Amino acid sequence: MSERIGWLLYDPMDIPRNEVFIAELIKYAQLHGISMKLLSTQAQMPGECPELLLNRSRDAGWSKRLEGRGVRVINRAAVTEITNDKMLTYRFLHERHGIPMAKTDWYDAETACHLTMPLVAKPADGHGGKDVMWISDEAALRRAAASLPRPFLLQQPMVTGWDVRAYVLGGEIYSAVLRTSDCDFRSNFSLGGAVSVYTPDAEMQEMVRRVCTVLPLDFAGIDFLRHPDGGYVIGEIEDAVGCRMLYHLTDHNPAADYIRYAADTISK
Repeated sequence: MSERIGWLLYDPMDIPRNEVFIAELIKYAQLHGISMKLLSTQAQMPGECPELLLNRSRDAGWSKRLEGRGVRVINRAAVTEITNDKMLTYRFLHERHGIPMAKTDWYDAETACHLTMPLVAKPADGHGGKDVMWISDEAALRRAAASLPRPFLLQQPMVTGWDVRAYVLGGEIYSAVLRTSDCDFRSNFSLGGAVSVYTPDAEMQEMVRRVCTVLPLDFAGIDFLRHPDGGYVIGEIEDAVGCRMLYHLTDHNPAADYIRYAADTISK
């Protein structure tokens, strides 16, 4: 059987800190007969056409072009476009499909001061808790307006210092991690939050099913928050989801399982 060609796409800024995971993906791809080539979004697209693109860049440009040529792309361009824009995610999942999310809107200087505080301010394209600010009063809102890139979002806060990341592989829950913090309203692992393996209950499983019905996730993370009145809401979806917590907490081999899934999708 001839060797199949795959491309692994990263933003150049993300390559150095993901070197180990990249090497694992390339290694396991080879075991499945896939010659995986690492490419940067800033490189010129090669002339030959691969059978598979693993897009870990959060940029849908290459995905769109290759999908138009019949290439299997993971995650699909539509998933990358929607999930890397928090406002688009809110409108698609909540407003269009009725999936519970924290109320979200664009910052508007003329009306924001009349909103009920506290609020959470965040960039529409942020990830990892970066540039997320707690807005307790008008002074904090002015500071956010002066420091955050425009446009940014204002979101209704949920229970602070608690969230669950459900890892989804092939539309099914692969694993889940509870993240907590008693010193920050954000619970991100990268910001020092405590982490532990979590077993999703029936409500969370049903919400994952609803998301994957309307948004076909190959490999992604769905972040769940707790509503103060009970139940869950979705905070965001991580398209190019990181796997450090899984390696830290579980016996899973995300690189091997991710590649096995990808190889199976192009063998069918």
